[in-house]
Amino acid sequence: RETMFSVLCAIVGLQIASAAVTTKAPTTCGTNPADIHFLLDSSGSVGSANFQKQKDFVARFAQSFTIGPNNVQIGVTTFSTTVHPQFFMKAHRDQAGLVSAIKAVPYQTGNTHTGEALHWVDQNAFTTAAGHRSGVTKILIVMTDGQSGNPPLTATEADKLHKDGVKVFAIGIGSGIRTAELEKIA
Repeated sequence: RETMFSVLCAIVGLQIASAAVTTKAPTTCGTNPADIHFLLDSSGSVGSANFQKQKDFVARFAQSFTIGPNNVQIGVTTFSTTVHPQFFMKAHRDQAGLVSAIKAVPYQTGNTHTGEALHWVDQNAFTTAAGHRSGVTKILIVMTDGQSGNPPLTATEADKLHKDGVKVFAIGIGSGIRTAELEKIA
């Protein structure tokens, strides 16, 4: 997990730096503005123990960035049978409040409706109302086992996000990971 965390932090840092052409490249993981949204799988196939690992990862990830309206903003949505918006990017303007909110995200089990969750993110997470800032890099980090109930819908919705300019990363969770679906999401 340490290596995955470091690699993702570095990749996101590079994405932020490449989008901020008027800003010099970062020397830490998070000094340039970015709008980052996490989509966490809370389905039964992931399980509560792996869901907790996701939350721990997101909290640690958030602690690597300068959080605020002029820096990095992070939102979180969970999904299983239904989508559960936890908080938008504009909700937490400092690191302490953000980390507390991440730790309080509940586990809500059900089926794996990844396509519906990706659709919800595309329609709601990167809007001005949610805190998205014009000209700021949009990054979605999907954490799932890649076992969606409707793989064609998942692929279609992932394609829409890519066309909308969202940089999408997919991280496999659990022991039954379907790599092909994760690759399609990313």
